[in-house]
Amino acid sequence: MKKAVKLTALSLGLALASSFAMAEENIAFLNVDYAFVNNPTRQAELKKMDKEFKAPADKLKADEKVLQDKKASFEKEIDDKAKAIDKEIESKVKSLEKDAPKLRQADIKKRQDGISALAKKRQGEIQELISQRNADFNKLVEEHQKNVAKFQADVQQREREINQKALVEIQKTATDIAKAKNFSIVLDEKTVVYTVEGKDITEDVLKALPQPATSTTKQAK
Repeated sequence: MKKAVKLTALSLGLALASSFAMAEENIAFLNVDYAFVNNPTRQAELKKMDKEFKAPADKLKADEKVLQDKKASFEKEIDDKAKAIDKEIESKVKSLEKDAPKLRQADIKKRQDGISALAKKRQGEIQELISQRNADFNKLVEEHQKNVAKFQADVQQREREINQKALVEIQKTATDIAKAKNFSIVLDEKTVVYTVEGKDITEDVLKALPQPATSTTKQAK
């Protein structure tokens, strides 16, 4: 349910500078991806979201099982109908074969035509039943797909809200720390190949973010 978010060199207002400008400015570095993924508020909100959407997700799974059962039921109904027709026609054929020696050719022909007409009628009934059950099932599938699409849209919307909130928190916190430590520029670590020790403010940002009491975040080196 958690969706990876592509972060650019701080959509938080962090900008690249030229080599000359970097030499003149007091620059700090922030691992934006790490701060984003480990933002404790975001982690807590995602867990809350998982719990909130568990019931509707389970409902969709149950609905899918109902669809599978309904499909099996329709297929069995059609199969039973076809078998009953086969049995009916077979019975009439056997009856004719038994009576044929005692019948005139005209009577045999009449009964054969009757059997053929009955078989054609029953075949039409089968086709009508198949068409009706296909329509019934497709209607159920369409309704289920609408519910799935709405669920996915709701989840994606909530994730966007959570992710945007996390980015805003990081932006504000990084800005406050940069001002407090007199950094004039904050760059995303992934935009540079070397950082000066002591100028990585990632842990400072994480510690300053609102955190659950049990949250412990250490940046992997």
